[in-house]
Amino acid sequence: MVTIGILSLLIAVAAVYGISNFSQTQAKSGQVTVPDYSAQLDSLKSQVVSMNSKIDSISNKLAVLDALKSNVSDIQGKLSDIENKGIQASQTPSGSVSLALVLDKSTYVPGDTVRITAIGVNPLKTVQVQLLDNGGFVIIHKDTWSDSTGKLSYDLQLSNSLLAGNYKVQLMSDQQTQSQPITIGGSSTGQTTGSSSFTAQTDKSVYPTGSFIQVTGIGPVGSSVTGIMTSPSGKTYSTVVTVQSDGSYLMIFSTSQPYEIGQWNIAVTNLGQTKTLYINIGSGNSAGSSTFTAQTDKPVYNKGDLIQVTGTGTTGSSVTASMAGPSSKTYGSNTTIRADGTYFMSFSTILSDQTGQWNITVTNLGQTKVLSIYLQ
Repeated sequence: MVTIGILSLLIAVAAVYGISNFSQTQAKSGQVTVPDYSAQLDSLKSQVVSMNSKIDSISNKLAVLDALKSNVSDIQGKLSDIENKGIQASQTPSGSVSLALVLDKSTYVPGDTVRITAIGVNPLKTVQVQLLDNGGFVIIHKDTWSDSTGKLSYDLQLSNSLLAGNYKVQLMSDQQTQSQPITIGGSSTGQTTGSSSFTAQTDKSVYPTGSFIQVTGIGPVGSSVTGIMTSPSGKTYSTVVTVQSDGSYLMIFSTSQPYEIGQWNIAVTNLGQTKTLYINIGSGNSAGSSTFTAQTDKPVYNKGDLIQVTGTGTTGSSVTASMAGPSSKTYGSNTTIRADGTYFMSFSTILSDQTGQWNITVTNLGQTKVLSIYLQ
């Protein structure tokens, strides 16, 4: 029994020891030691936050750089534009202005003189003066010069054979171009009322005795045009025509013997509008040989220069002229047209004459031409 008891005790002790040892073994084998990375993770987290902040800063800086790049490109463009303008300005005379063209009026008649004034022309440059028809074809081309101040004064003589219609006066110098529209109507106009669609002109300004005198023009279709031609002594001839479907009309006058030599006038009336035309009838004169014209030898003179006026007109008739300055000082001159139909007159200026624009008024047989010059 004792033995059995001792064995039982030993077994129980062994069992308890085994269980205890097994428990300890189990506890030791199941236990895992994990390192503490909290500090490292916190450090990494802090570094990540810092990197994110730096990335945001870099992104902002890149955006600023893009904006700066755009601004720099814009500034470069503006600088280039300013540089180009500076180059253009350096090539333009200091104080220059754009070319401006002024005419003495907007409506003329064949044989008239177009008084042209221009400023802003490049100084001392050749200037092309042109008259263009409604289709842009050059009818008259003249060359002249601008003065040292960039001013131009020029008288453009219109041909007596120009037809009524719309034209354009154009100036060209270097790369400068400027133009003004004008209207050319009858040979000479008197009182005009109402619409400007009515025109009248003769086919010539001078006729031999016994010639047919033709008057043409435009007006409202189907309306009547009345013409009354009066001789120097007051004898009259009259006719009435109707404006055709194309808007034009033609009337013809025939004089009878004894022929009257001198200036005649023709009053042409349409719908209350009247145009008065002037012609000369003289024996032995060829067509157009006695057209009255006037021009100076140049547009700009120095004080003390001799100013020359030349032109054509009816042989044996008198030409008178006066030259008036800015202060109303005047010079006068007169002459007689020579056998070849030409005339010459001159004005002497002095050093004390006023600088500026002077006008010369030339008259022959009731016709007047006004010329403009510049005295410097």
